[in-house]
Amino acid sequence: MSDKCTEVWRLFDEGLEALNLTTCSRWSASRRIMGPPFPGPYGWKYHPWVREILDSTATHNYAMKAAQMGVTEVCINRALFVLDQHHRDVLYVLPTQKNASDFSKARFNVALYLSPHIKQMFTETDSVEIKRAGANTLYIRGSRGDSNLKSIPVSDVILDEMDEMEEKAILMAMDRQAGQLEKHIWGISTPTLPNVGVHKAFLGSTQEHFIFKCPCCSKRTEFIWPDCVEIIGESHYDPRCHESFLKCKECKGRINHADKPLFLSDATWERTNFNCNPDVRGFAINQLYSYTVTPGELVVAHLGSMGDEAAATVFNNSRLGKPFLGEGAQITDEMLTDCVRNYTINDKRPTRPFERLITMGVDPGVIGYISVTEWFLPTLDSDPNAAATGKLVWYGHFGEEDWNILDELMREWQVLACVVDADPNINEARNFARRYPKFVWLTRYRDGNQAREMTIVDPDSGAPIAQIDRSNWFSCTLGRFKTKPPRIFLPADISLEYREHLKAMVRTYEKDEHGGLHMVYKNMGPDHYAHSLLYSDVGLRFAAAIQTNQDITKSV
Repeated sequence: MSDKCTEVWRLFDEGLEALNLTTCSRWSASRRIMGPPFPGPYGWKYHPWVREILDSTATHNYAMKAAQMGVTEVCINRALFVLDQHHRDVLYVLPTQKNASDFSKARFNVALYLSPHIKQMFTETDSVEIKRAGANTLYIRGSRGDSNLKSIPVSDVILDEMDEMEEKAILMAMDRQAGQLEKHIWGISTPTLPNVGVHKAFLGSTQEHFIFKCPCCSKRTEFIWPDCVEIIGESHYDPRCHESFLKCKECKGRINHADKPLFLSDATWERTNFNCNPDVRGFAINQLYSYTVTPGELVVAHLGSMGDEAAATVFNNSRLGKPFLGEGAQITDEMLTDCVRNYTINDKRPTRPFERLITMGVDPGVIGYISVTEWFLPTLDSDPNAAATGKLVWYGHFGEEDWNILDELMREWQVLACVVDADPNINEARNFARRYPKFVWLTRYRDGNQAREMTIVDPDSGAPIAQIDRSNWFSCTLGRFKTKPPRIFLPADISLEYREHLKAMVRTYEKDEHGGLHMVYKNMGPDHYAHSLLYSDVGLRFAAAIQTNQDITKSV
């Protein structure tokens, strides 16, 4: 047979094969080549739960997953499958632009390098953010910054690690589908907090669990912690931990970890929530199912997390794929009630200039939020924020056109130091600061500052900006509610809205770019009053500096 005929038959065979690749799982197995730890054609022998996720036709799909469960590869395959077979544009969103760049250079480029068909799909790949496959485009973007997600009309949106994205960015990404007839949303993430991000989406979904037939008793069951693990060992240093084993929660029979590819091969996703739209599918998977994570490794991680909130957060989020809220991580109603005293926001104002140590914090926006706090310092300590007890004497709203109310409050309360968020109304904030030099400071949150140190930007501009670490200052401000007795008082007429804003801020832990854990505060709802109270706390540092002539940038 001539070379020309051979080529014709080859193209004919490829055409027939392409006609059969109507599902994402078939396409992935045919077109995707993987590297270690399971090199070769893409498959699901060691990740059997991914096949049905790959082939979901639901409009909304959410996966609440433990780490390293193969679900990110599902999203990569979905993006490539939609481009190749359905000829639709795809938006792939990651938390930050750096994440997007790393993904583009590593995960995407590796897929092209290993998979000849996928490499042939793309006509332009030089740009980090835009990959063209003929007439269609794969957009790879970070979620932060409105410009990253504007003017991108797509039918398919993939949100990778959505718990690290702001809700505003998620909604903006979804809005990119407004003009499309065919729409699909994929949201995946290791969960963080209850009723936030992927867990919130999962609660409104079909809430599907991966159910298998127990090799011991043949009952339909699932792996859950700790019911399905026989824990051996007394500490994470105990070598006997690696003797721990899986067991059926129904019959208590021992299940061999190495046999997972066998008994999980015919497992299926089963819906547990029937009070929702079936077109919103949700999947939950934990590391008890993993072939690469042994029961002993899970037990070591569990025992190592006991008494360590940061480690417990990682264990629950990354190992069990569950949201986690540590003890004392959130302000409670009981804490707030303990802080309420017998006074109101209409009580007596100062009668003489600066006779009381009063600061004001402002969180501006379309609606601005204000907290005015009086402070009681037993001594002029080197760390006034640690030594002082606060009393919230007034709070309220103002519209973005009503900045003059701040001038009235400065005079009414004889405010010694006012701290205003520099954004989003930077011009109004600067003008206000320049009307009260040395009394009004702007602020921005900035990663990298240690403890409660400050970095002062534009000190001679008349509107200096104090850059502060968000998490450390929230620990200081919210910590006042948690001590016995409390170090902050609230008026008897404190509103439900103010209470809810304080309760919205929750402490958790995340891995940094070096793999270390660091504390962060995330919001579980509107939180503006909490920020305004924090700014008034920062204001105490400026007020104390005026009285003691100390260095406000000092780390404490």
